[in-house]
Amino acid sequence: MGSPARRRIVAVCGDSGGAAAVAPVIQGLLKGGGTRVTALAYQKAVGKWKDLHIPFSEVLEDLSPEEARRILQDGPTALLLTGTSFPVKLELLFTKAARELGVPSLAVLDFWSNYGLRFTDPGGVRVLPDRIAIMDSIAREEMIGEGFEPGRLAVTGQPAYDDLGEWRARFTASRRREVRESFGLGEGAILVLFASQPFSKVPFTAYPGYTEHDALAALIPALDQISDEEGRDISLLIRPHPNESPDGFRNYRGRRVKIEVSPEGNGREIAMASDLVTGMTTGLLVEACYLGCLVVSIQPGLRVPDPLPTNRLGVSRAVYSTEEVKPVLHQMLFDEGRREEARQRLSRFQTDGKATERVLRVIRDLTGHGKPPEI
Repeated sequence: MGSPARRRIVAVCGDSGGAAAVAPVIQGLLKGGGTRVTALAYQKAVGKWKDLHIPFSEVLEDLSPEEARRILQDGPTALLLTGTSFPVKLELLFTKAARELGVPSLAVLDFWSNYGLRFTDPGGVRVLPDRIAIMDSIAREEMIGEGFEPGRLAVTGQPAYDDLGEWRARFTASRRREVRESFGLGEGAILVLFASQPFSKVPFTAYPGYTEHDALAALIPALDQISDEEGRDISLLIRPHPNESPDGFRNYRGRRVKIEVSPEGNGREIAMASDLVTGMTTGLLVEACYLGCLVVSIQPGLRVPDPLPTNRLGVSRAVYSTEEVKPVLHQMLFDEGRREEARQRLSRFQTDGKATERVLRVIRDLTGHGKPPEI
């Protein structure tokens, strides 16, 4: 008598953040042995899944609706699992096909922003999966406020954050020294990381009131002045977002601050090796807080609600005007009392490491029915 057929799940991701969130779920599905995963990647998800050793096939951005249906029918498929992407949204193409075929669908959210935009197709139609795995109660309240049905939302946590406690525990002083030396830093030098993201390229509907260049235009002169006042060497490492080219930052110069632009190395290790992590609202800032790093979010001229949850929770420091940048940076670099207060808050900010487990539970619930559950 043959062994029972394994259920088949199709996973689709395009953006790096979504691919990182879905990757631990795929790994969890494969560990059980009873599931076959057809993982399909495009754009930045290709590199992310390569780095994370996820077996996948690459698909083209112009994949047709008919091809999406064929892929889902070739199995058959027990569940569609997706991240979310922008501006190309093949995840929504597959979600439409899954709905037509009666295949349950689950999207895993990776960040606290642009909820409606993530699930709106090029024609302006909202395309929703049967369930959306979301990070926390903050995301739930915000999504309900944007019209998402509560029954569609499952608070699971962010699977990509499950291993942050392990990263934090195993990062040694010697490894910190090695990372800093790789950037040519001596013993007394100060390293500030700027984790960028391409706000200068977002559509007007998603524009927050500033760009990455506005943030850097406030950050670099402030660090120059602080370096003058304290007589300390400061290095600024600009880390481009996966959707940015390093060439867009090559013209930045500091009067006194040494600036390096590099997408190389592990972002988590670089954050832990830095004396201060800065940026705007990128997910790396959230990860840095979980890793115990001191974080300043620079958003000069913000004109929408701040999407960075760590700012709202008080574990990162938010700056909304250019004038505030220098005093806040000075405090977070040289005021040991303020730095210790921040460290104490960070010590209580930890993930339970069980988000993947909760997403897998949602998958078990969805695949336990012959058709998508009613919302």
